[in-house]
Amino acid sequence: MQDRMQSDSFLLNTVYSVVFGTLFPLFLFASRTFERRSRGFEIADAVVSAFLALRPKYLDAVKGNVAQVLGLKVTHPSVDRIARQTVRNHAYSWVDFFRFAQRPPEAAFALFDSLEGAEHLERMASSGEAAILVSAHAGNYELGSMLLRTTGLKMYAVYKPDRFEAVERIRSRLRDQVGVIGVPVDGVGFSTLPLLKLLREGKVVGMQGDRDFSLNGLAIPFFGREVHFPRGPWELAAMTGAPVIAAFFFMDEEHRFHARFFEPQYIHGERGSRRAAIEQGIRRYATWLEELLREFPDQWYCFYPFWDDPMRKEASI
Repeated sequence: MQDRMQSDSFLLNTVYSVVFGTLFPLFLFASRTFERRSRGFEIADAVVSAFLALRPKYLDAVKGNVAQVLGLKVTHPSVDRIARQTVRNHAYSWVDFFRFAQRPPEAAFALFDSLEGAEHLERMASSGEAAILVSAHAGNYELGSMLLRTTGLKMYAVYKPDRFEAVERIRSRLRDQVGVIGVPVDGVGFSTLPLLKLLREGKVVGMQGDRDFSLNGLAIPFFGREVHFPRGPWELAAMTGAPVIAAFFFMDEEHRFHARFFEPQYIHGERGSRRAAIEQGIRRYATWLEELLREFPDQWYCFYPFWDDPMRKEASI
């Protein structure tokens, strides 16, 4: 979990490192040994309760985001309820990632109730051509790599390394187990060069499209307010000719999965028209994400004020 609201307290950060270094290996062991998936969720509930008591600022940030999504005041009871469920669902997504990454891919696939836009996934698998699969910090995007595994596709997942070494170490190990190759980027300098190489070799690259870590994104209307979305996936599409395919993975109230793949976006044109095509692509992605978050408002895992990003405010001073 990338923390844009991280503490400046050395003591608190040390405590976090110890907690994550202990909890994540325990979760990994429990997910492997517990027969009932619900048992992992019960443990997650206990952990979440303790976490919210320790760091209420994260709940406040989620409440602000949920209020914007729902169009309600932050004090509305529904906002508090959905915000708390959001934090629980985030913990559940980790439980499921731990659980299914250690099992045959068919175990997770059996829990998919719907797969919309499957023809786009099938075309990507059969063509052998490069593609940029863009998701969001919503639902359980790690399941996407497991789904691709059932088609024989190998995905190169772009990620910004977590500040907690224990988290990143375990996530990397589990990605290796499901056949995903991690590509760490820092959002500066020449970090996109490896991605260009992969796409020109015909690989499938997975990216997130809802957080502008580099702070050079485009301002796009989103739930009634402008907010910056990253340009990276669409700029890579323009440079390589690879299509951008938006894909999202959500869980219903019965804890079953639903996947949606949207039609491929191709970015063409010379410099001026290319910029317009990039912006149009981001706008379409934002519209699709907005549509899904209206349906699943408790599964968007953004633990900082999305429309008032503290990093962007600091950079503008």
